[in-house]
This record gives sequence, C-alpha cells and structure tokens, in this order.
Amino acid sequence: MSDMLFIGQSGVRAYTRAMELVADNVANASTPGHVRRTAQFSPAGNGGKSGVTELDVGGSSGVRLTAVNRAVDLLQLDTLRRTEGDVAALDASSRWLTSIEAALTGPNALDTPLNDLFGALSDLANDPTDLAVRETFLAKADALADQFNRSADDLTRLDSDLLSEARIEGTTLNDLSQALADVNGRLRRTAEGSAAAASLADERDRLLAQMGSISTLDVSLDHLGQAEVRIPDAGGPLLVSGSNAQSVRVLPSATGLELRVGPSGADEPAPLLSGSIAGLSDARVQLTEARTRLDTLATQVASDFNRVHTEGVDSNGDDGGILFQTTRPLATPAGANGGSARVTLALEEGATAHPMTLIFNGADWTLSRDDGLGSVTGTLPLTLDGLSVEGAGTPRNGDLFRIADSSGAAAISLRPMDAGQIATAQRWLSEADATNSGSAGLSLRVDDALLPPSSPPYTLTNSGGTLTLTDSLGTVLGSGVAGGWIEGDGFAVQLTGSVGEGDSFAIRRNGANSGGNGNALALLALRDGSGTGTSPGAQADALVSRVAVAAASRQQRFEIARENRNQAAEALSLASGVDLNTEATDMLRLQQAYNANARIIQAAREIFETLLQSSR
Repeated sequence: MSDMLFIGQSGVRAYTRAMELVADNVANASTPGHVRRTAQFSPAGNGGKSGVTELDVGGSSGVRLTAVNRAVDLLQLDTLRRTEGDVAALDASSRWLTSIEAALTGPNALDTPLNDLFGALSDLANDPTDLAVRETFLAKADALADQFNRSADDLTRLDSDLLSEARIEGTTLNDLSQALADVNGRLRRTAEGSAAAASLADERDRLLAQMGSISTLDVSLDHLGQAEVRIPDAGGPLLVSGSNAQSVRVLPSATGLELRVGPSGADEPAPLLSGSIAGLSDARVQLTEARTRLDTLATQVASDFNRVHTEGVDSNGDDGGILFQTTRPLATPAGANGGSARVTLALEEGATAHPMTLIFNGADWTLSRDDGLGSVTGTLPLTLDGLSVEGAGTPRNGDLFRIADSSGAAAISLRPMDAGQIATAQRWLSEADATNSGSAGLSLRVDDALLPPSSPPYTLTNSGGTLTLTDSLGTVLGSGVAGGWIEGDGFAVQLTGSVGEGDSFAIRRNGANSGGNGNALALLALRDGSGTGTSPGAQADALVSRVAVAAASRQQRFEIARENRNQAAEALSLASGVDLNTEATDMLRLQQAYNANARIIQAAREIFETLLQSSR
C-alpha cells in the first residue's frame, strides 16, 4: 500500500515540474536567448541521490526529476556568435564609410570649387585687366580653401566621433565581462542540472552573444557551465575566468584601433578579427587614408598655384607672391575642459607661429610660449608674437588650449591680397628684332622664380651659327647653338626654328599694367596636371571613389554575412528553440502521465478505505 502511494506521489511531483517546464518553454517561445528545457527522469530508490528539484520521496519505487536539460548545440552556438561578430564588424565599417563618403560628396565635394576656380582662371586669362574678373578669381580661390578646411574639419570630427564610439564599445565589453563573471560565480553556487542553472546558462549565453558582437571570443565551459573567455582565440589574453574579469581598453593606433586586455601597464594586445571594434578599426584606417589624401591634395594644389603665381608679375609690375598660405595656428582644447569657451586665432602676415598654451585661472587668461620666451595675461583678446587670440563662450577655471601649427587641408587659406596683386602676366618677355630674317622662336626657363636674374635686359645674338647671350652690360653669360638650352644667370633660353645670320632677340622683365595673360594661362594649365590622374580634379575624384568603393565592398560583404548569420540562427533555433507543436505534444504526454499517477494515489486511497471498512 505504501509503495503505491510513494509511486503516485513521486509521479505527481515529477510530472508537475515537467509540465511547468513545458509551460515555461511556451511562455518564452519568443524570448531571445531562451533555450528549450526538457525534464530528465530516473527511478526513485532507497538511498538514491535526491533529485535537483525536490526532496527524495524516501520510497523504494517511483520516479523523480533528476535534471533540467537545455536543448543546446554548443557548436552551433559558437558558429552563431562568430557570424554575429562578422555582421557587427561589417555593419560598423559600412556605416562609418558611408559617413566618410558623405563628408566628401554632395555639397561637400571639392569638384565644384575646383571647377569654379579654373572657370574663373579661364575668364581671367581672357580679360586679365578686368577688376571684377580678378575679384571673382580671388573669391573662388578663397572658396576652394574654405572647402578644404571644412572637409578637413568634417573628417576630424568623424575621427573623434568614431573614437568615442570605440571607447563606448570597450566600456560595454567591460560591463558584459563583469556580468559574465558574476554569472559564473552564481553557477558555481547553483546545483548542477537545476532549473536555476539552466536560467543562468541562458543568461551566460546571452552575455557571450553580446560580447561576441563586440570582439571575437574563444569560449570554453567547465562542468558547472562557467565560461572562460579569451580574445580572440585560445592563445589570446584571458578576459574572463571564473568570477574574475579583466578590463579592456580601446586605443587609437597607426592600424586603426588597438584592443588591450588587462590592467594598464600589464595589458596585452588582442588582435581584432571581427566584432564592432574590428569594424570601427577598419573604418578608421579608411578615414586616416582619406585625411592623408585630402591633405596631400590640398598641399599639392597650394604648392602648384604658389609656384606658378610667383613666376609672374602683378598689375604693379611686382613679382607675384604666394597665392595660398599652407600653415596656420590651431587651438586644441584639453579633454578635461569643463567650460564652453571657444577660441579663434589670427596670425599676422610674416609672423612666425610658435607652440603656445592658453590657460584660464578663473579670472584671467594667460597666453605663453611653450619655450618660455614670452607670455601675456589678461582678458581676451590677447596678442603675443603676432598671434591674436579671441574667445567666445564661458570658460571654467583650469580650462586649457594647446596652440600649434597645422598643415594640409585644415591649414590652407588664401593669402590676404587685393585684386591688383594677382600675377597674371609673365615675368620675362622675349621679342625678336624687327630686322630678323629667320623665323625662330625663343623659349625662356627661369630656374628659381624667387631668385631673379640680375642685370636685365638680355640679348641673344646669332653670329656664324653661334648664339651668344649677353646682359645689359655686354657681359657674356653663355653661348650655344639653336635647339639647345643656353644657361644664363638663373635662367636658360632656347631657340627653335630657322635662325638667320645676325638675328637677335631681346629678353626683358615685364612691367606694370602690361595686360599680359601668360602667367594666367600657366595657372590655368594646372587644371590638366602633368599626366594621367595627376590633375586636381582627378585626384579629388580618386579620393572619393576610393572611399565609395570601400563602402560598397563592405556593404556587399555585410549582406553576405547577414545571410550567413540568419542561416546560423535558424539552425540553432531548430536545435534549441521552442516549437509549440512539440510542446503541445509533450504537455499532452505529461498530463497523461500525471493523471495516471494521480489515479494510482486514488486507487491506493480506495483500497485503504476498503481495508478499513472490512476490519470493522
């Protein structure tokens, strides 16, 4: 009689708990990370080990629930985690490359100001004396420099924002690692195979999935389900072991970003293979290259225009100066600044920029040279060694700005000048004598426009097939034959064509108000560059297309990675997910088993009552 009661009682208890597991599966069918639970039964016996969910019924017969199993495939789980990392990496890279492309295209494109500048140069070459045309050229040159500045600022801002996102991802990884260490500690204190252990295992896997979307992980589980995590593989630095978690830091590097694991000073580098940080690192490589190419283009444009412009003369007959300035002071706020102060800088023409520091003491600003050779204190604006500093916003005590020279696209600017200072005319003119019998033409090459030849004008005369170059004092500077270059005092000349006996050519400097356009044409020739792909427009297009191609490539790979992730998720869902039809079948089976055990208890009670009645 007692065996029947024990059998029925154990069955009711065990199958009640099993039905609760089914109900839990159904309730969490759509819960991300929930793994289907199943009940593991074993016969009850004297002296046997108690089940994980109930006390031993103490009888010699019956059934008990000894474990709650999770229907999980660890290989599929690892595959999904790795594909999630690939998706996160390509998503981050594609997203940021799109932002980089946007910063260089549309209203931010360099094509428009470049074309406008050369269009203004064409007008200037056609009418070099028109003041309005000259003013337009200066406006277009200033607009091009401004676009270079804004593009550089946009890319600098993107780099700062990208680094901020990378640091946030590093902080998130630290938080997840600590949470995983806490779960490990709770798993160690929880009975193996219990429902609580299954719930903790679900939480562990959810944390690992989130961590895997940030960085590649190598995960190993012990018999209690505690996770040991290394980055990015079994030979990498240890991130989580038991209830201990190491911290990570994300740092900028020449290769994009660097992930370091462990306390500062004793940390180890962890290669970035997948995950959002790897994607951000890839995007930063592309961003750094775009900034370098933009700086190179700005430097080349400024250098080419300056070189040609200095070879001409302006409306006053003066040598042309540089057209673009290529350096300017830049103020960088300290990261710990707490106020809203902003500063603008202006450097007097001809002044030399020195590294300086601007600091606020709560009442006044102090501007000082870093070499200690000068300082000034007071309210803004302040001026030191030709550098003027103005401010806006509200500073806080201790706010600091570092001031240093910048170059490249961020520094290019139009030199302060008026329209009459545009050097449209050639510096040197050559004229054939009216009595020449030949048809030869003369070409002139100046070695260094900044070191003009002395004692002009010059004369080139043909006598007996020998060409002689003399200065205004009759001094012979050089000689040669037609077709070859004859070196003079910092310049060289060449005659090509038919040269008659006694033919002569005068070489003189251009003067004021000449109306010449030779140098304007030389500036316009910069539009075509010196070879295929060397023109400013072609290089600007190459800059954008390189980023656009990279963005399209990452997007295409992202679509493929997402499909692989979806397939891995589907395979895991088939193995570990909840199927409502299966759960319904299990529920029906368990209900029947429960009813059968309840009927055993009822039968035992009826028999017991019958025995009692018969004994009266």
